[in-house]
Amino acid sequence: MNKKFLNAVLFGALLASSTGTFTSCKDYDDDINGLSERVDAVEKTLADLNTKFGALAYVKSVSFANGVLTVTDQSGTPTTYTIPDNDTNTTYTLDVTSSREGNVTTVTVTLTGSDNSKIVKTFTITDNDTVTQDTKLDPTKFWMDSEGVMWYGTKDDKENSIKTGVAVPKQPQHDKTTVSVVQYKDETGIVVGWEILVDNQPLSTKLLIQDVLPITSFEYIPTKILAGWGERVIVFEENSYKQKTIVANEVKTSATATLYMSNVAAPQYRVNPSSATLAQLTEEGKAQILKQTVEQVTRTPGVFIDWKKTTIENGIMTVSLEADPALFEDEADKLDMIALQFETTAKNKVTTEYVGVINKDAEIDVVLTDKAVTATNSGDDANHFAITKADAEAQVAKIDDKNMPMAGNAALVQNVTYSEAIAGINLTELVSACNVKDAAGHKFFDYTKYPDLTLSFEAVAYKVNETPQERYMSLDGVTFKAVNYGDVNESCIGKAPMVLAKLTDSHNGNAIVAAAYIKLLIVGDAAAKPEPDITITENATIGIDCNNPVYTWSTNDEFMSTQVYTFSTNEKLTALSKEQFHTLYGYAAAPVAGFENVGTWKVTEILTAGDNKANRGAKFELTTAPLEAKTYVAYAVYEKTTDADVIVSIANGGMYPKYVAIKHVVKVDPINFTATAKEKAPNAWNGNTASIYCQTPGATNTTQIIGDLNELFVGGKVQFDYSSSFDAEKFPSFVADNMEYTFVFSEKNLKATRGLVTGVDGTQYQLALNADKTELHAVGKDLTGAAVANAITADNLVASLSDANNNDVTFANTAVAKNLLNKEARGADSFYAVMDIVYENGCDMLVPVTNGEFNLAFIRPVNVSSDASKFFTDGLNEGDPANTLKLGELVTFTDWRKDSPLNSFAANLDYYRYYGVTSIKCEDIKKVETNWTGKRQTLEEAFGTELATQIIEFDPKTVNYSGTVTALPDFGTVTYIKSSRVEIKAYELYIPLTITYTWGTIKETITVQVKATK
Repeated sequence: MNKKFLNAVLFGALLASSTGTFTSCKDYDDDINGLSERVDAVEKTLADLNTKFGALAYVKSVSFANGVLTVTDQSGTPTTYTIPDNDTNTTYTLDVTSSREGNVTTVTVTLTGSDNSKIVKTFTITDNDTVTQDTKLDPTKFWMDSEGVMWYGTKDDKENSIKTGVAVPKQPQHDKTTVSVVQYKDETGIVVGWEILVDNQPLSTKLLIQDVLPITSFEYIPTKILAGWGERVIVFEENSYKQKTIVANEVKTSATATLYMSNVAAPQYRVNPSSATLAQLTEEGKAQILKQTVEQVTRTPGVFIDWKKTTIENGIMTVSLEADPALFEDEADKLDMIALQFETTAKNKVTTEYVGVINKDAEIDVVLTDKAVTATNSGDDANHFAITKADAEAQVAKIDDKNMPMAGNAALVQNVTYSEAIAGINLTELVSACNVKDAAGHKFFDYTKYPDLTLSFEAVAYKVNETPQERYMSLDGVTFKAVNYGDVNESCIGKAPMVLAKLTDSHNGNAIVAAAYIKLLIVGDAAAKPEPDITITENATIGIDCNNPVYTWSTNDEFMSTQVYTFSTNEKLTALSKEQFHTLYGYAAAPVAGFENVGTWKVTEILTAGDNKANRGAKFELTTAPLEAKTYVAYAVYEKTTDADVIVSIANGGMYPKYVAIKHVVKVDPINFTATAKEKAPNAWNGNTASIYCQTPGATNTTQIIGDLNELFVGGKVQFDYSSSFDAEKFPSFVADNMEYTFVFSEKNLKATRGLVTGVDGTQYQLALNADKTELHAVGKDLTGAAVANAITADNLVASLSDANNNDVTFANTAVAKNLLNKEARGADSFYAVMDIVYENGCDMLVPVTNGEFNLAFIRPVNVSSDASKFFTDGLNEGDPANTLKLGELVTFTDWRKDSPLNSFAANLDYYRYYGVTSIKCEDIKKVETNWTGKRQTLEEAFGTELATQIIEFDPKTVNYSGTVTALPDFGTVTYIKSSRVEIKAYELYIPLTITYTWGTIKETITVQVKATK
């Protein structure tokens, strides 16, 4: 087991408990003032520390004693910070032990206080963690957040760090008066770093001491994945180009043969521990290249890549490599792989994992550009420096009477301030490059990763008003200095020396890859770059709404005076008066890039009458309607004038930002409440199901199946209650007076939820809805996607909704609807539709109805069963009328109602006409079954093919009605014709009948007894 220790010391509050008494107001005030001064001193100390070193820094050493923190930076310069302490400090020690089994490291963290308090927590590190691929405990990865909670991972990256479960307790003092200084040690007691935090302020600074821990491993940082292999690869770039020449002060492309740059790559690796530097590696980090060629499981060693350079910065190692492009594997099933092996000063060898390497060739054409061109901004032609001296000379480069760049100067002129220019400027920092041969048109070209490419500069002689400009500069390599004929004085301000920048390739005899003429304008220090744009934000939160009338917010005098004119967000800028601000800035009526609105807004400037003694401002109108639950943003932008005379009229006018924007952010909250449909009519419901029936027989009624869904609720309409979270002021468009409800067919009718439905003839369908969910259709069961909607027609309509609330429901008179309706008699299996109640305001914004879903059953109008009093008798004389039965007598008809004799056709003969019963048929005699053999079989199975046709015969008839029915309609007969040759016992016939009536067909199998032989 490896045991590692970390010591955490919490220094107590600067304000300790006091038992003294105050005898005068002056004494009390002196104590409070003294306390405030000490608190302010601590805050400033920590702020200075954070400003110099940031959240994480690598330093040479740190010491803390007697309230003084001494930090020695990488250059060897010590800086001291005073952090007063007193005798009330509480001390805590953090001990960490770890044990590793397989790919899991278990870490136990123990926090022990000087008051004998103890907290013990455990966490694990595995290869699947994002903290590190190496599961060994790294003491440099512990850090503390603003609440004193200890984490393991990259500082301030909680998402990818592991919470240890331990927190340094806070002291019960006033805010901003407690300082925590944490000292981190490894298992041998060596201090690896410190972390300093003042109370719960986000000013924590972690200082890791370089090279106190040995390098243990390198983790490759992948940037490319090889298609088809899924393998991480290092890409070597084999770039070709046409050499440039300088002819008559013009950069031209040579017609000579194509040249090839050195074949380079610069892979990066994460260094463990991150505090290590290049000093731990021998020969300046020279790497031995280990090669493998992957062909399924076969590997072939060999070396074809040379090391050029290694750098380590902030825990990231960059290795420059050069390869021979001719030696790369070019077979599809082979891939070269390399690992890098380094030797430490302790004579240990550390090897990276193997990573694939491939070669990528491209023809390039490099041009030199200003620094606006970066890896994230490829720029365009406007960023290209001039390729002729004449073009560079023509660039306007002037200063105004305040030694600042004149408005209208050429954009490519590089302004350099006098103080920077006399100190020396690295010209490479002004130059970037792009490849104009790339398919995208322009692409950033990072020439610094090519060790054979060098950017150099030459002075170019030319005159302005007969004054030689080259006399005002000196060049020492890439360092430009402003001079005045060799002297240093401000007379060089306003001069515009020119240099010729050349990017040369030592791999090809210093051939010129790119060249450009660059004009430099020496300006006064007041011409420093403007401060970053300033945005003043005003936030508002409202509820989702129809936005009628539109949401409006306007600035007022107080807002403009205290938020805009003061420039309080930038301490380098001085507050302006209203008159100064509106002289320097004008309202930008047109949209400004970088200040894009979210949503539809009307933003206008507020102008006051007369001499504008009142402050101007801006009015914001959010015209998006209706509003969504999102954040809307609008800007009122003030743009600085380009009039040099105006700018110089304001002290340090050049420093003020180009844009000052008022940003109005409106967060629209979604509804946080629900509605409940109340007061259902109890007698209309069976659980959560309501039913729709056929109209009852009568002189003015028809058999249509219709209903009014409003009748299901008390008072003939649906009423709603809101949940307690409803806020009428925040959500005014959702008050009851602005709401309406409708019934719709639910999406739960669809196949994805409900599956398929089956008709009486066995056909399966899937249900579909029209766009507004007022129609229910049945379409082909196998349709998907848009084909479902496209299949909807009037012929496959099942049910529809109409009227103001979609409350009138009508069952369709279509073959498809009838097929579904007649599958089952009244009961739990009746065909039904799933319904929803939609509750929305005037702009169609919905409020969820908690109990809005219910089932609506459609009841089959007619039911059929066997009449047990009717039978056949075996052994009667041939043609005996007793064995010929009327089909109408074999079947007992009732309508959808449950009560007899109200539902009985026999008791109410005119029901046959009302419900339109026209025929009773056995459509296929071969489907008649019997229990003749003791089990249920078809006639053919029981009697054989020949005799099966000699059992019964049907003579059906179709009935047409011309008036009120007073006798049983003649639907035809069925006759028992079997001639017995042996004496038999009683048996049964099972006859499938098809009954046709107004609402389609009903299929019912009736049972008829055949009595024993007489």
